[in-house]
Amino acid sequence: MSKVGSSLYSRLHGIFKQSPINTVKPAKTISQTKSKKFVSKSKESKASSASAVVKSSNDAKGTKDTKLTKKVEKFKRSCESESFRQVHGLYSAFIRRLREAKKFSVIDEVLQHQKKFEDIKSEDFVIRMMLLYGYSGMAEHAHKLFDEMPELNCERTNKSFNALLSAYVNSRKVDEAMKAFKELPEKLGITPDLVTYNTMIKALCLKGSMDDIVSIFEELEKNGLEPDLITFNTLLEEFYRRDLLAEGDRIWDLMKSKNLVPNIRSYNSRVRGLTRNKKFTDAIDLIDVMKSEGISPDVHTYNAFITSHRGDNNLEEALKWYSEMKEKGLTPDSVTYCMLIPLICKKGDLDTTVEISEEAIRHKVLSRPNMFKPVITRLISEGKIDEATQLVKDGKLQSYFRHLPELSTGEKKTSSSPVEACLLDDEESA
Repeated sequence: MSKVGSSLYSRLHGIFKQSPINTVKPAKTISQTKSKKFVSKSKESKASSASAVVKSSNDAKGTKDTKLTKKVEKFKRSCESESFRQVHGLYSAFIRRLREAKKFSVIDEVLQHQKKFEDIKSEDFVIRMMLLYGYSGMAEHAHKLFDEMPELNCERTNKSFNALLSAYVNSRKVDEAMKAFKELPEKLGITPDLVTYNTMIKALCLKGSMDDIVSIFEELEKNGLEPDLITFNTLLEEFYRRDLLAEGDRIWDLMKSKNLVPNIRSYNSRVRGLTRNKKFTDAIDLIDVMKSEGISPDVHTYNAFITSHRGDNNLEEALKWYSEMKEKGLTPDSVTYCMLIPLICKKGDLDTTVEISEEAIRHKVLSRPNMFKPVITRLISEGKIDEATQLVKDGKLQSYFRHLPELSTGEKKTSSSPVEACLLDDEESA
C-alpha cells in the first residue's frame, strides 16, 4: 500500500467533501392520455374504413411475427452446433437485435434454450448468458440464473458473482446491485475481489453518491486491495463527464501518486472534459504530453474535438481535426460521421457531404438516426434523385439496414421509391 500522504480514504474525502456530484436525474416520462371519440351513425362508413386499416395493420404485424419466429427457430437450431456456441459475437448480435426490437420474452426464450446443452455446466458459458440478460435490462433474470447454477451443476465463484453485479449495473439497477453486494458474499462464502469493487464503483458513479464511493474505497483499502487503473479510469470518466475538472485533476494526481501510468482511456476522459468546456489550448497541450509518454491519440481523442466544434457549428475546425485523424491513419467511426455529415449538410456543401457519406458506407459504419437522412433529403430537394437513390442502395449494403427493420415492432409505411424507403429505415433505426 502506498505511503504517500495520508490514507486513501482521507485523501478521497478531502477531495470530494466540498464537491458533491450532482446526480443526473432521468427525464420524466410524460404519460399521454387519449381522449375518447364518439362516432355518430353518419360516420359509420368511416368507421368501416378504419376497421379495414386496423385489419391490414394486424395482418402486417402477423407477418412480422411469423418472420421473427422463423429467425428465432433458425438461431436455436444453429445453437445445436458446438462450434456455433463458442462464438460469443453471434449471441451478442442476435440478442442486441431482439433487445432493440423490445422482444424481451423472446430473449428469455433463446437464453433458456441454452440450458439443454452441456455448456451450461461451464461457469463462463453461464456468465455470458447473465451478461446478455444484463445488457437487455433483464437483471432479475440474470439473478434467477445465478441462483439456479448449483442445480445446473455449475460452480459459483467470484467470476459469476461479479457478472451478476455487472448485469445489474448494465441494467442501471444500482440499488439492486448494492443489495446483492452487501448480502450475497457472506451468504455464499464469496470474498469480493478488485473486480467486485471496480464494478460497484461504476455503479455508484451512475448513482452519483459521493459518500458511498468514499465508503467503497475505504472498504477496498481495509481488505488489503489496491485500486488499479480501471478503478481510477472509472472515476476520471465520471468526474470529467460531469465537468468537475478540478476534482478530476485531483483524482489524476492521486492515481499518479499510486505509481499508476495513465493510458489512452485516462487521457481521453481528460481531453473530453477539456474540450467540452472549450479549453482547447489545454487539451492540445495534453495531447503533446500524451505523445511525449509514447501514447498516440486515437479516434476517440479526435472525436472529442470534432464533437465540441460541431456543437459550436464550427465546420472549419471540425474538418481540421477530421483531416488530421485520417492523416494519422485512423478510421473514423460512427460518432465522427454523426457529427460531421449533418453539420456539413447544414453548412451547404452538398458535394462534400455526399463524399463523406459514401466514405462512411465504405467503412461499413453503423448508421445512427439522422446520419444519412439530411444529405438524402437535400439531394431530393435539389432534384438529384439518381445520386440519392445510389446512396440509398449503397447504404442498404450495411447489415444495420438489412437486418434491424425486419425485427421492428412498428408498422413500416409503404413508399414509392427506394429513397423514401431509406428515410423510413433511418427514422426507425436507433
